[in-house]
Amino acid sequence: MTSDIDQLHLAITDLIPKLLTSMAAFEHVQLNFHPSRFKHLAEFIDPFEAELRLAFEDFEGLGFPEDLQHFQQMITDSVTYTLRACEGLKQHERGFGQVMKAMRAHCRAQESIYPLAPIMSPVNKYFLETPARENTKLLQQLADGANEGEPGKVGILNANNERNKRGGFSLFIPENLPSTRPASLVIALHGGTGHGADFLWAWMREARTRGFMLLSPTSQQDTWSLMGEEHDLKPLLAMLDFVTGNWKVDESHILLSGMSDGGTYSLLAGCHKNSPFTHLAPFSSVLHPDIVMSGDIQYARDKPIYLVHGTQDWMFPIEAAYMARQQLWDVGADLTFREIEGLSHTFARAEVPELLAWFNPELAL
Repeated sequence: MTSDIDQLHLAITDLIPKLLTSMAAFEHVQLNFHPSRFKHLAEFIDPFEAELRLAFEDFEGLGFPEDLQHFQQMITDSVTYTLRACEGLKQHERGFGQVMKAMRAHCRAQESIYPLAPIMSPVNKYFLETPARENTKLLQQLADGANEGEPGKVGILNANNERNKRGGFSLFIPENLPSTRPASLVIALHGGTGHGADFLWAWMREARTRGFMLLSPTSQQDTWSLMGEEHDLKPLLAMLDFVTGNWKVDESHILLSGMSDGGTYSLLAGCHKNSPFTHLAPFSSVLHPDIVMSGDIQYARDKPIYLVHGTQDWMFPIEAAYMARQQLWDVGADLTFREIEGLSHTFARAEVPELLAWFNPELAL
């Protein structure tokens, strides 16, 4: 006769792989994100959603002991957000806003399940890059660090960064990061109307695998200061000071990157005299005209810049990237230009491994 605990174990063992597979399938959706493909992508995600929904129905019918109910809630929340993401994609005909809500729901699904990484091997592996998923030493170090690390010093830390607020930040310090050794820092800026608590997940797997600190700020207003008054640079520098004041940062490797408006702002904020950002990496963005008109483009001279753009970008056509490339070359920027065939206006996560090896060869796998 199967005990209640055995039933719980069987249900969790069945559900978690289907949850993680559905989340991975949604990453494929993000990589191929383009309005012309929404119908095809909705059809692609449908079987993953169906399997997950069926397994979740069995899971929901089970009773959890009181001491395990917080685990139940984490799993339930993650599944609920994943199903919401799938459903939002299928509602693409109701408007672009539904698809954007789906993308945000996928971030919340990851956020909800991440605390189980130290105790569930499949979750621990999901938040590593594929080549490292059988690295048992790394997996154990991350699990041990999460359980034994100093509270407030490792893992995900949020500073006034609830999703109904602007101007805060999320910070990830790998659980196994040695406290005595300076580490590289990546600062990742979200796109227009985005949020740092969401964009953190675009870089989380790479930060855990390669051991760098990850700072994901939220713009002071709906997007970064690209028009009119400057609101974001001073807070951004204050966030950087907070990190360097509380952790050992390798100040020769501070990357400012961003997607869309965040990429445009990374160039705007990074091209200043005495900028603390040693490397810049804008994705799917434009070179803001103020950089040229103000003369600040001179500060791009010799600056390592990794410019990424897709040939099918429907918001900022590839011609904008060609123009930026020429202007940066003209002033002597140390420019690497990556033109991604077939990529639309979406974060080119598959490019991140090459970018990180460029940024700091010690981070290469």
